[in-house]
Amino acid sequence: MNRLGWSAAWLVAAAVAGVAACASTEAPVGVSPDDSVAVPDPALPPDAGADAAPADAEPCADCEYFPEPCTADALCPNGPFDPKTAGGSLDPRARITVIRGRSPSDVWAAGALGTLAHFDGTSWRRSDLGSDETLKALWLRNSGEVAVGMLDRIYARGLDGGDAGTAPSADGWALHKSSAAPVYQEYKSLVFQSAWAAPGAESLWCATFAWHPGRTSGLWRLRHSPSSTFEIGVGVEPALCHQSLPCSQMTSIHGASANALWAVGTMGAAIRVTNAESDTPTVAAFDSQTWDALLGVWAASESEAWAVGMRGTIRHYTGDPSAWDVVADVPTTENLNAVWGSSPSDVWAVGDAGVVLHYDGKAWSRKKVAGLGARRPNLTTVWAAPGHVWIGGQGVFLSLGAKS
Repeated sequence: MNRLGWSAAWLVAAAVAGVAACASTEAPVGVSPDDSVAVPDPALPPDAGADAAPADAEPCADCEYFPEPCTADALCPNGPFDPKTAGGSLDPRARITVIRGRSPSDVWAAGALGTLAHFDGTSWRRSDLGSDETLKALWLRNSGEVAVGMLDRIYARGLDGGDAGTAPSADGWALHKSSAAPVYQEYKSLVFQSAWAAPGAESLWCATFAWHPGRTSGLWRLRHSPSSTFEIGVGVEPALCHQSLPCSQMTSIHGASANALWAVGTMGAAIRVTNAESDTPTVAAFDSQTWDALLGVWAASESEAWAVGMRGTIRHYTGDPSAWDVVADVPTTENLNAVWGSSPSDVWAVGDAGVVLHYDGKAWSRKKVAGLGARRPNLTTVWAAPGHVWIGGQGVFLSLGAKS
């Protein structure tokens, strides 16, 4: 069956998601027709110990990928969990959900328990958000920084304004309660997942997950007005999100420019957004050739992109007018949660059980992760710049050769 002709399977997915909603009000669920697979949610209550192997566990089957000594070719613990971090180290229970940077000397990390830290090219410093809210997105603007946990509660630093009656944090983060378009307010079940904006863009494009798929949009835009207020508006009209344009349950979004974006989600959804800065963006669904949930996407250019997801799924877009290419011989079957690159020949993917993969322009290979002992933490985010890569997850922060 063509992946876009999926109405019967979509109804099955909606039923499974509805059952999961009864057990949790937070974590989204993605399914494939052959076997239901839960989508891991980086916003779940953090518990670093959940990934540790029991003390009496059998000798590990993957020890070759988890050496103890840190070497130049291995990913090693580094960054804001270090006890020497200025302002205090991050809570070891915290899950890093997003890492973004303007350059290798201007990198931010955010996550659960109000986690927020900045790297200035020399050292990490913890930043006081003034809240223990889980953050899922960072918008690094030219004039300041924006951290997003929920689309109606925005934290900004270096921008004018802030809600009356709420004092900025010790590090200058001010809470803004954004105004929402009436169409957004109708959908109380939306769960914010991630967001992306090009440098200098007017809009932060946001991926959301709707518990009840159908005609509910999973793509919205957050704008910062000249009056210093934040406004949530429609990215893709809710009425367009149906079987032939499956944009109700989005998990990740990225673009090669402010006007050319990719969004991915459950059931292998891959949505192309063009003219994204205009009032009437153009959207189209592409065949990803998988039913598995796609959890991360990164665009190298307008004609090349990578998507990763459940069970080691990797897809590669190379300019086809309607479909993505299947990537075979992926060296893992673990869920892959995020992907990022510094160039078409330097792409990183991270996933559950401490899995890190690298693409060198020819093939994907598994990378070593040193110094974790018996722990196999789920890795949830990655950001790369030429010669650098930073990876975050459940109580862990990694860089290549422990190089900052």
